[in-house]
Amino acid sequence: MAVEDLFFLTDTIVTISPEKAAYTLLFAAGVLLGLEVLSQGSLIFFRGYKHIPIRGKHLDKFERKDNLYISVNKFLTILFTFHVSKFVLNAPTILWKISELTFVNTIVSLFAMFLVYDLFYVQFHRVLHLRSIYGYIHKHHHRQKAPSRGYLDATNVHPVEFIIGEYLHLLVIYLIPSHVSTVVVFVILGGILATLNHTRYDIRSVIFNVNVHDVHHRMPESNYGQYTMFWDRIFSTYRAYKDIDN
Repeated sequence: MAVEDLFFLTDTIVTISPEKAAYTLLFAAGVLLGLEVLSQGSLIFFRGYKHIPIRGKHLDKFERKDNLYISVNKFLTILFTFHVSKFVLNAPTILWKISELTFVNTIVSLFAMFLVYDLFYVQFHRVLHLRSIYGYIHKHHHRQKAPSRGYLDATNVHPVEFIIGEYLHLLVIYLIPSHVSTVVVFVILGGILATLNHTRYDIRSVIFNVNVHDVHHRMPESNYGQYTMFWDRIFSTYRAYKDIDN
């Protein structure tokens, strides 16, 4: 039996076998466990960092809709992970052998993935902020002016927004040839960075800074990028943290 046949997601419920159901449940449980590790681990590992001061209104208590969206998005993450797994198993542009590892299909490809992802994401994110659309989808996420819960605040978005944002990762994996290890790092690191963006940890680097996403939650028409501010600088939508800190 091929690995891709172990999952029932491409079959009808009528034809599902006990073996496929068992493998599917294990797969789903593994993804959910990984999300929990990501959620708790990020908060624990980086807790020693200086905290970004809260200057916007903090959403202290989740409502029923918040919890519903988070639960739906966890299921969508299982679906996304399945589709990424199935794609990398069959894609001719994804290399698997250790002997095929190169600087280009790992380091270069990884940087290209994050850069290309944010090129797409910035445009999508700007569309979500159009007045004619904002109230229907993205406004829900911006009820939180001072993200602090990491993964929970990051996934507390309308499912339409979540699924498009997730599958943009798959589009990027399709577009950029790489080694399978690069895909794994891209997906996991992407989850970690998106989680950190919604904490109060003042993590700064040459490429990634949590405080600039905090700016976006206070000044929504700026800093649209998820992982890097490269495109915001190009499109003149970048606002540095110090610009509103004084």
